[in-house]
Amino acid sequence: MRLALNFQRVDPTRGGAETYVVDLCQHLIRAGHQVDLYAESWCDGVLPEAVRCVAVPVAGESRLARLKSFARNSEAALQKVTYDCTVGFINTWHHDIIIPQGGVHRGSLEANAKRFPLAWQRGLYRFAKQANPKFWAYQAIERKQYDPERGARVVAVGRMVQDHLIEYHNVARSRIHTIPNAIDPDRLLVPQPGATRCAFRNRMGLAPSDLVGLFVGHNFWLKGLKPLLKALHARKEHGRPVHLLVCGGGKLRPFRRLVNRLGLGDTVHLVGFLPEIRDAFWASDFFVLPTYYDPCSLVVFEALACGLPVITTSCNGAGDLITDGREGYVITAPDAIGELSAAIDHITDDNVRAAMSAHAARLGREQSFERHVARLIRVFEEAAAAKARRGPHVSLSGTRKPRLGTLGR
Repeated sequence: MRLALNFQRVDPTRGGAETYVVDLCQHLIRAGHQVDLYAESWCDGVLPEAVRCVAVPVAGESRLARLKSFARNSEAALQKVTYDCTVGFINTWHHDIIIPQGGVHRGSLEANAKRFPLAWQRGLYRFAKQANPKFWAYQAIERKQYDPERGARVVAVGRMVQDHLIEYHNVARSRIHTIPNAIDPDRLLVPQPGATRCAFRNRMGLAPSDLVGLFVGHNFWLKGLKPLLKALHARKEHGRPVHLLVCGGGKLRPFRRLVNRLGLGDTVHLVGFLPEIRDAFWASDFFVLPTYYDPCSLVVFEALACGLPVITTSCNGAGDLITDGREGYVITAPDAIGELSAAIDHITDDNVRAAMSAHAARLGREQSFERHVARLIRVFEEAAAAKARRGPHVSLSGTRKPRLGTLGR
């Protein structure tokens, strides 16, 4: 098939969605498909040579203006070429398939509001967000994405996103295909796991016998670091001590204050951003992400693939695949401090954790891109067949242009 993918900035260091797009390009090429990527920018060397990158010009000084410009210019660019199937992800709309890696904006807003304990705080947060022009821009883009007149099929990465598509945009269930995210588990392998574990623990000042939990995220508030620290404080006086590694690009200062206030300074290690997170997986004993909103967390699958039992919430699409008590625990909400404390207590049992680790590794490695792409291709083929029935299709196979293209406005 001849496919077009549309994503604004392709840089795997920026987060999970960017990594997903790179991996998807690689596996589509490996499966024998032609792939054109329409983007504002991309990192050199991260994409296969066979991917034809088309530069979409973007105008404007503000982030919002550039976002709108990219969406409009992407539509204009894609209208000039015939593809079997076009695929969009975040903040663009001219596609046969939408894969909303960031979920649904209104769903994210409501999840963020739950971080505040009082009703008036949640109301004030919603009011402030809805007063921001960005909110209405995102809403307008999503209305275009899910407009039934366009008839785009939607790939939801979890049941939560599927439900939000129906609730907030009235997307017909028949247009939704629920396919979880995927990872490349081989990228997480290390030659000597034991040596990697020891070396990383030495850097962190951790003993071989310490029980270590790992938290990874860029938005510490949204990912539930505050309730996690509260849960650790709640069990501080009983049960086996737990060390927590906090990794990611979020702001550490407010959490450093909270750690000190809760008396957790000896066991909570605010590591911050790590350019390579793989070693932290192998140095840890379990993974915990009590997130308020995550369409389908890739870092959860990565942790599982490294044999780490996972504690997460029902607000995380990745939790759909975890059987409670088998590969980890899925608690009802981030603020369910009792549930979170109990899950940590269970996972401190060495025998329980060892059995969970084997199941976790198996489940994580099952989330491979080969399996994921095979499911996606079936959806792509359905969309291509529907497009062919609507009108004549002109195949452009064999008309490949140089790797780097530029489109005017």
